[in-house]
Amino acid sequence: MMGYLISLNDPIIHVWSGHLVKKAGPAWKHRRNHHSADTELMLLEKGTLYLSVNGEPVTLRPGQPLLIPPDATVEGTQATTEAVSLFWIHFFAAIQPISDADSRISTANRQRVAGNTATALNQYALIPAVYQADDPQGLLLLFHQLLQAVNENPVSERQNDFFTAYLLCQVSNDFMKTLPVQKPESLASTKISEWVRTNISKTLTVRDVANQFELNASYLSRLFKREMGVSLKSYILDMKISYAKYLLASTNLLVAEVGDKAYFGDPKQFMHTFKQRVGISPSEFRASMSRTHLNTETVDPKSQLPAQFGTEAVRRLIGKILSDQQTPQQESGSTSSQ
Repeated sequence: MMGYLISLNDPIIHVWSGHLVKKAGPAWKHRRNHHSADTELMLLEKGTLYLSVNGEPVTLRPGQPLLIPPDATVEGTQATTEAVSLFWIHFFAAIQPISDADSRISTANRQRVAGNTATALNQYALIPAVYQADDPQGLLLLFHQLLQAVNENPVSERQNDFFTAYLLCQVSNDFMKTLPVQKPESLASTKISEWVRTNISKTLTVRDVANQFELNASYLSRLFKREMGVSLKSYILDMKISYAKYLLASTNLLVAEVGDKAYFGDPKQFMHTFKQRVGISPSEFRASMSRTHLNTETVDPKSQLPAQFGTEAVRRLIGKILSDQQTPQQESGSTSSQ
């Protein structure tokens, strides 16, 4: 696996981003595009994309982020008639390749599991070329929030840069959760959390989970809280709220229907719990996510550089990024997405 380290100590500049939506029916494939100095991060929500990155085949499936580094060529290799939903963002950053055998990755993972706040990769966002996300709905929600921020006419466009950096950090955190866990005593709660994720329902309780694993409910609650940092009851509720947020941001379902699909017993319970946990009502949350930039298979936008790129300060930042990464790119040559 080829991965990439994105420096968090150097500027990260948002260029443009969007959400491509294609209806089922007409054949479509990704147009050929050569990246110069910009990096692209895609996240597929729906459908299947057949791509080539620097000549290497990539089949992108739902819930998989794909990072395309600078000086790379990406193009569709096979048309699809499926419905497609694809989020994408282009940005400037100081980036360098890293092998999965690099000891810093395993060291950082051990430190993360041990609860260290600073790891061997503390100065970087680690993102592989492609992987299956641990929490794709959470990442999709972040893309929705980024597009909302981009289109709300902020006082300073730098907020888009900071949100981009935050998004990259969250993708990095999500990826780290997919790595093998080295801490034996944490395997129990990891197994439990995965079972809850796949068996969540309107009626699931802590006692139900305890019975499944033949554990005392009180002991299970203490174990889960100690290893995961959150109570099992809160974990179940947070999963429901996270899915509800995703549905509110990405569908036109009625609020009551969202509550039902997110495993809440009745609409009143859903609306009360959502406002209690999120701070605003489901309708207010949906309204806050209303400004997103859509494009389709027939409207595939070209680069539109933000207004801030006209400032001398930002031009100097971009110049610094490019000069910092020029040497390692020349030494390593063209890098593949696989």
